[in-house]
Amino acid sequence: MRLPLSLHARLSVGAILLSVSALTLVTYSIIDIINGVLSDNIDIAFDAHINVIDHAVDKDGNFHPDQVAGFPDLAGPGAQWGWQVEAVNGQWKKGSMPANTYYPWPRIHPSGGIYSGIGMATDGSELHIRRLETRRQGHPVSITVIASSILINGPLGQARDAIYRSLALFILVLVATAIVQLRYGLRPLRRLGKDLLQIRNGEVQRLPDGQPAELAPLADQINGLIALNNSGLEVARMNAANLAHSVKTPLSSLMLQLEHEGASAEARALVASISQRVAHHLKRARNGAGSLGARVRTDAYPLVEAIRPVLASIRRHQPVHIDNRLPQPTHIGIDPEDLSELLGNLLENACRYAGAQVVVSAREDGVDRTIQVEDDGAGIPAEDLARVLQPGVRLDEVTEGYGFGLAIVRELVGLYGGTLVLARSPALGGLCATLRFPK
Repeated sequence: MRLPLSLHARLSVGAILLSVSALTLVTYSIIDIINGVLSDNIDIAFDAHINVIDHAVDKDGNFHPDQVAGFPDLAGPGAQWGWQVEAVNGQWKKGSMPANTYYPWPRIHPSGGIYSGIGMATDGSELHIRRLETRRQGHPVSITVIASSILINGPLGQARDAIYRSLALFILVLVATAIVQLRYGLRPLRRLGKDLLQIRNGEVQRLPDGQPAELAPLADQINGLIALNNSGLEVARMNAANLAHSVKTPLSSLMLQLEHEGASAEARALVASISQRVAHHLKRARNGAGSLGARVRTDAYPLVEAIRPVLASIRRHQPVHIDNRLPQPTHIGIDPEDLSELLGNLLENACRYAGAQVVVSAREDGVDRTIQVEDDGAGIPAEDLARVLQPGVRLDEVTEGYGFGLAIVRELVGLYGGTLVLARSPALGGLCATLRFPK
């Protein structure tokens, strides 16, 4: 499966590939130009020798060697260097001659009837050849000058090595420059991502102004969407409040009527259960609307401190010590009232079933932030952990309650993208309830 590339990687790879391709083409073009210049310089010298030899051939096509004796390069050529004349009065050779020759067509570097060829020496080395074919009184005359291709390839190789070193250095500088430029150029996108994370965590309410021209329309659309969601949130909250008032008032009247008439405890408990169910679903509706709007950040530490003295005395005959080990502060991206309800439900359950100690702690793993409420009670059997999260399920029929506490906690934390996990506490041996929130 092909992994998606980031914008930084896409632009970096694209810029580097295009730059390297362009530099490679330019390099080969420069090398070709240098090769042509070196070849032309050698050919100029060769052509000068050919012209000297050509002047030693008379009008009848006879070659006169004495006329070139005054030219040292022609009189005694060095190794892998020589010349040859084929004239009417014979053939003359000086120096090294090729074992094989090849003259491409069309002619290479033609100039005044002189053209280049390729030869191979007896030792296998390549030779550079210049040749002139002419006629005297209808008789063919050919003049050939030969030299080792090292005269061209040697300087060309040195120039090529220097160009390659410069190219490698230039590519490294170009890559470093491109990386720095892209990191600077894409900084507004990274800042936009951080701003959106702050909005999600409730640290700010909208994207800041002053965005780059390319990102300003996007930022305006996002801010408009946030404003629209907030407006819808207010409407949803108002409707939920109206619904709560219209439903809870008749239920309260019914409860009072049942008490006045001396109704049975079962009837009153049934109405109380209905009232709690209604309150739970209204709360869920309000929180569902709230999860669409701007999220605030709440410090969990003072909430636990506020709840602790109340719940610590829930069992007067056997007090429970609540150990608040939360760091100060412990910010969670959730509404204060909702976080208070979550912690209240978990701490109340822990205090009811603890032996003598309840511990509240938190940790952060880089992606999520968790709050754990542990007790040293008997815990819950593993086979019942999933069942107790269902609404209305109670494993203990002795204590008061209707079995909605853990179900409400699970649904409420789910509205904020979090989870509730129940397990046995490895440290205390009782129940360990873990609230996991995205950062």
